[in-house]
Amino acid sequence: MKHKIIFLVIVLGIFAFSCEPKLSAEAIIEKSIENAHGGMTQWETPKMLVYEKVTTLYDSLRTIELEKKQTFYNTLQPEFTSKVIWEENGKEKRIVFDGKETHMFIDGFQVTDDEKVAAAHEEILGAQYVFWQPYKLLVDDVSLTSEGIIRLEDGKRAYSVKAVYPNSENIWWYYFDAETFLLKENLVKHGTTYSHIKNLKHETKTGLFLNKERKSFMVDVVNNQKYLRAHYHYNILELK
Repeated sequence: MKHKIIFLVIVLGIFAFSCEPKLSAEAIIEKSIENAHGGMTQWETPKMLVYEKVTTLYDSLRTIELEKKQTFYNTLQPEFTSKVIWEENGKEKRIVFDGKETHMFIDGFQVTDDEKVAAAHEEILGAQYVFWQPYKLLVDDVSLTSEGIIRLEDGKRAYSVKAVYPNSENIWWYYFDAETFLLKENLVKHGTTYSHIKNLKHETKTGLFLNKERKSFMVDVVNNQKYLRAHYHYNILELK
């Protein structure tokens, strides 16, 4: 009798998964925005966003490599521009993106090193890309693929959406709670390395449920954790 019950549970489980609605990647993201992240109108209305980002980086021995607190001043409409300011090693650093070009300054002096400016450009655009999800998955030039439902580490089921960008080696996977459609985690392949990022807390004051606390883990190709690489905290100062 016991074996029959176990068999019945397995059969019912398989049947339940087979009856999951077949949603496209775009439909999953749209449901995420409408059901869990405030609705499309609230994403398209704001013209300005100011927030603080605190980053702590660790090495494989869990020793702190870097701590920095940055303030981002972003114009969202009619064109995205951004300025980020922080202090590092006793010097004020500033990155300015005017919508076309990026400039970097250290203690008021402009940095002319092309590699450093290119890295600054990636930092400022990457910060907006990560923070302004899941909305950017719908408006950016990206190829989206629904990869069905997976089981997250906390036991929750989630829709997996793969995102591939033109002219980029990076591949992203976004995981949306299968019941609430909240964006919970993502996996990113940077060349030959992988990072698994968990959205631990979402803010509640804007209605968009943006990131408040995240942890990024270095993982191997089958998503086994190696070590905590980064811990992020966000504080929204203004959204209007």
